[in-house]
This record gives sequence, structure tokens and C-alpha cells, in this order.
Amino acid sequence: MTSNLLPIPANVAATTAPQLLGTLFNWGLYGVLSVQVYVYYLNFPDDKLPPKCLVYGTFLFETVQTALSTADVYFWFASGYGNMLRLGDVYVSPWDTPFLCGIIAATVQCFFAYRIWKIQRNYWWLSVLILLTALVQTAGAFVTALRGHILHHYNEFHRNVLFPSSFHVWLLGDTVSDILIAGSMMYIFYKSKKKYQLANKILAKLVRLVIETNALTASMALLSFILYAGFPNDNFFICTTLVMGKLYSNTLLVTFNNRIALRKIVVEGVSVQAHGMAGQSIPTLKAGESTTFNTATTYHFDADEFDSSTKPQDIENIEIKAGCLLVSCQ
Repeated sequence: MTSNLLPIPANVAATTAPQLLGTLFNWGLYGVLSVQVYVYYLNFPDDKLPPKCLVYGTFLFETVQTALSTADVYFWFASGYGNMLRLGDVYVSPWDTPFLCGIIAATVQCFFAYRIWKIQRNYWWLSVLILLTALVQTAGAFVTALRGHILHHYNEFHRNVLFPSSFHVWLLGDTVSDILIAGSMMYIFYKSKKKYQLANKILAKLVRLVIETNALTASMALLSFILYAGFPNDNFFICTTLVMGKLYSNTLLVTFNNRIALRKIVVEGVSVQAHGMAGQSIPTLKAGESTTFNTATTYHFDADEFDSSTKPQDIENIEIKAGCLLVSCQ
């Protein structure tokens, strides 16, 4: 009996490794994300509805993405075992990688744009710029998914005229948006430090976290672009693009769960103890009282910024307005 299957080439690992390793990394990051969601569930049961919808909605999207990528692996390596034509078939990967990844990335980027606006509202134009780049990369991701579905084979991705353009818009848009987010936080913190020489521990921790996480996502998007453009005869870019969505979702959860590590506010009854700017000490406050400290510029931190286990309902807000740090109780 003759077989219609194509012979397996000697360098088959160059084709199978990106798909297999990318999926394995994707599963691993889904496990990390699941733990982070559980940590969020345990520590922030009193969060308002919007952040809960954002967290659990992102986790739902990632669950769907993981299930679809698992279907891809089954198609390539189980039901299509030994079939080289199956390895070149995209199956449903255009929808679980560029499409869902683009949506998740845009969601996280819009979240950071909102946080930048909340921290320093005078720089609203930075948030608008981030939103615009997020929309551009989402459009590029959608067109990439659509063109990939139509072409249906990986070896056509470099030959088609339209696919590279949309692919570049998607990945470069991701890179630019993440760099804008990290750069905006650095600029806000730098302006404050340079002018007033004050050490804002809350803002410093937030800035460091945003820079680290967005540098990681921007690097992965840029690496995917380099692998696609620099190796036109290989599918190395599949491995890096498969994990991009998980990096964004984990970035979101790290940001939420980082509130556990933010500065401690120890509360007994309706009393509040904390530390102010540049080592200034905030005295104990009673209900309805507030105190002020000289500080740099205008920032705002809702009570939700802090660990729910140490934040009682009595704290109304902690607000850094021009010239003073205001801590008030209900």
C-alpha cells in the first residue's frame, strides 16, 4: 500500500519546535495566570465590579485562547501525526493568537492608559496617545487573523502582499504602545523627582512595576517582528506570538496583586497610621479628620489601591494634590 503523505524532512524540528514550544510556554503561563487569579480572589473580595469584570473577563478570554491553542496542537501532532501538510495548516491559530492576543493586549494597554490618567491627569494626552496606538494594533491583529485564516498555510504568510503589512502593524503597534506606557510612567516620576527631590514610595513602586512588565511585553512583540522579518523561510515567530497574550494578562494580574506589596496602612478601629512624603510621618487620624503634607504635584490614589486586608471602609481616600498629601477618613 502506497502512502500519500509527504516524506518527513531531516530538519522537521525547525517546523515543529516553534509550534510545540510556543504551546508549552502558553500552557505554563496559563498556570501562572490561574494562580494569580486565585491570589486576587483571596485578597481582594471587596473590589468594585469593574476591576473584577476586568480580571475575570481576561481570565475567561485566556481560557478560551488556551483551549483553542490546544486544539491546534491536537490537529498538528495528534490527528495529523506524521502529516507534513497538517504542520503547515494554520487551523484555528489565527483566531487564538493574533485576534485574541490583540484584544487582550488592547485591554491591558487601555487599563494602563486609565491608570496614567488617574495618577497624573495633567498628562491626559499621553493616555489618549496610548489608546490610539492600542486601537491601531488591535486593528492590525484583526486583519492579521483574517488574512491568516484566508491564506490558511504558514508558507503563504511571507508571499502574500497584505499579510506582512497587517502583521507589522500589529506587532509594532504593540511595541510602541508598551514603550509609551513605560516612558509615560518614567516621565511622570522623573519630573516629580527632578523638581522637588521627593521620594514617593507608592509612585516609585508603581512606576518600577509598570516599566518592568511593559518592557517585557514590548520586547516580546519586537522579538516576534524580528523573527518574522529576519527569517522569512522559517516559522520561528509562532513560538513568541503564542505567548504574547499570556504575558499581557499576567501583567494585568501582577499590577492588581501588587497592591499587597504597596505601602502598609495599619488600621485599628477608625485610626489610620502611615508615612508621608520624604519621611514625613502622618499622625493617627480619627473619623472625619484629615492631614496634609508638602509634596510635588497632583496624584490621586483611590482607597482601592491598597490591600483590602489592611484597608477598612473608614478610609475615604488618599489624595496627593498640588502642594499637599491628603489622607482622610469617613
